[in-house]
Amino acid sequence: MHTSDPRVAYKDRLQRTRTSAQARTSPMAHPVLLLLLALLLLLTTPAISSSKRTQPRFPAIFYFGDSIFDTGNNNHIPTLGLANHPPYGRDFPGSRPTGRFSNGRLVPDLLNERLQLKEFSPPFLDAGLSDKDIMTGVNFASAGSGFDDRTSRVANTMPLSVQVDLFRDEYLPRLRSISGDKEATRIIASSLMFINSGTNDFTRYYRSSKRRVDIGEYQDSVLQLVHAHVKELYKVGGRQFILAGLPPFGCIPFQITLSGDPERGCVDEQNREAQVYNSKLQKLIPALQGSLRGSRIVYLNAYEAFTQIIDNSNKYGFTETTLGCCGTGLTEVGILCNRFTPICRNVSSYIFYDAVHPTERVYRIATDYIVKNVIPQF
Repeated sequence: MHTSDPRVAYKDRLQRTRTSAQARTSPMAHPVLLLLLALLLLLTTPAISSSKRTQPRFPAIFYFGDSIFDTGNNNHIPTLGLANHPPYGRDFPGSRPTGRFSNGRLVPDLLNERLQLKEFSPPFLDAGLSDKDIMTGVNFASAGSGFDDRTSRVANTMPLSVQVDLFRDEYLPRLRSISGDKEATRIIASSLMFINSGTNDFTRYYRSSKRRVDIGEYQDSVLQLVHAHVKELYKVGGRQFILAGLPPFGCIPFQITLSGDPERGCVDEQNREAQVYNSKLQKLIPALQGSLRGSRIVYLNAYEAFTQIIDNSNKYGFTETTLGCCGTGLTEVGILCNRFTPICRNVSSYIFYDAVHPTERVYRIATDYIVKNVIPQF
């Protein structure tokens, strides 16, 4: 979709303003009146020099990952991993479900807004994307996916490999057709590639498969995929990356329910697995960055960020930390969380909206953490 050149509209408006002013102003205007007018303009014009408008740190942000980031891509593929129905989106603008697994906005939306790019993070598979959306960054995440292709086969979603293919084979040609090769290269090199994935690999595929691969070996195989995907994005021009570690997924309500613990405590074994993986990822990043000349790769400590929220739940006003707001809060997620499912009265007091995914309030706190601890490293 093409829009009129804003520079032409601005010139037309400026010319009309000048013509109107000339028609109203007498060439013999009294000097005192001119002085008063000048003083009035000084008093009413914002002091631009003392408060310059902050420019976006990145021209665009591209998001890759799972349901924590998916803003609606799964709506456009044949999968049951969907959140395009009530009560999802009840606190989203217009109270409409968009495919986001929450009551409102996700981190990609909130971070885009905080960094002054745009209000939301549009899914790439949305046929209505504008040229401006293409130039300021889109979202490739797919709920139910992972680094491992086998994880996505469980729900027929888009693994990281497919997301990267979409970026390279479909997104980049479209960007070049809009901006030209030189500008497209500049945009990609200056933009942020934000990758958040892995939880489904360990909570869904690894635990449900008939494998007997040691957890340490599987972690290493996933990290090899992380390396491969970042390298591929680097090959097509990406230079700035955020790699998110795993959250304490043993504290997800669904995982607690599966553990059978009547006290509903976090599953310590799973949290330890997440910590070991994160330690390996942190060690991988310097070597990966060193092998990709001119790259900047920053680790997001999602485990720490989420643990802070859980451990300080009272500080943030959360009174329910182990159940989702939807239904019983034990297992309802996706199609099981629907218009016929009861919803909690005070969603702001819940950490989780369904049995897997956080509420918008949690995502806002997480975005604050990212802006404070991660973005300044670029």
